[in-house]
Amino acid sequence: MSEYCDGALDADTAVQVSQHLSRCLRCRREFNAISALHDKLNSLDRAQAPEYLHTLVQSRLTSISRDRGSVRLRNELERRWSLIRTTESRWYLTRAAGTVMACIFFILIAVSISPSYNHASAAANEWSALAQNYVQLQAGQNLLSRLRWFSAKAHKAPALKSDPAINDLYFLYYGQNVAQGGKDDAFSVVTEVDRNGSAKIQYVLDHPEDETLLNNFNEMITIARCRPASENGEAVSSLMLLVFNKIFVYD
Repeated sequence: MSEYCDGALDADTAVQVSQHLSRCLRCRREFNAISALHDKLNSLDRAQAPEYLHTLVQSRLTSISRDRGSVRLRNELERRWSLIRTTESRWYLTRAAGTVMACIFFILIAVSISPSYNHASAAANEWSALAQNYVQLQAGQNLLSRLRWFSAKAHKAPALKSDPAINDLYFLYYGQNVAQGGKDDAFSVVTEVDRNGSAKIQYVLDHPEDETLLNNFNEMITIARCRPASENGEAVSSLMLLVFNKIFVYD
């Protein structure tokens, strides 16, 4: 309305503002207050410009000519934002659009986060032989072949909903706390997962050379929460084979 009062609007916009003022009592009151302020200011005695004003104006005009593109862009953005803020329907529409986009953003974050699990699919009577074969295979292969073995086993072991499972994050935190020195080491254990998801080590199939690895692992598995196995839709106690390998890679 200040631009309308100053006559700075284009013809089409000025007509729209005039039509709106004829219908809206609230805006007409605001416009009358602005007009009264303009009249009051125009009735005041004009102050004498200081001598340094001419120099300041010339300096300002020079800077505007250098940054004309950025100034125009900034002024246009400020004008657009002023139109949004001063137009009630546009303001609420903008806030509603921002709320919807924020909701979509958080929904996408929630959908993209899906915890992964390690599934134990071998039968209980085959776990001991599986662990021994794994240790023998590991003893005769280098790091690359061991990684291939992991990849092949991951594809051969389908995930069954009735099997117990433990979140990978427990192993990630455990691996981050492993000492950064020493040498390659490995161990395998059989754990019992009860109906409530609590796990404990039943017996150790392969002991590590560094017993602190097994002690720390025992502490981790004691506080971990697992997903118990299910049978006919009900949680049941079950056994789960876990194998840990500590491998150092040197540059």
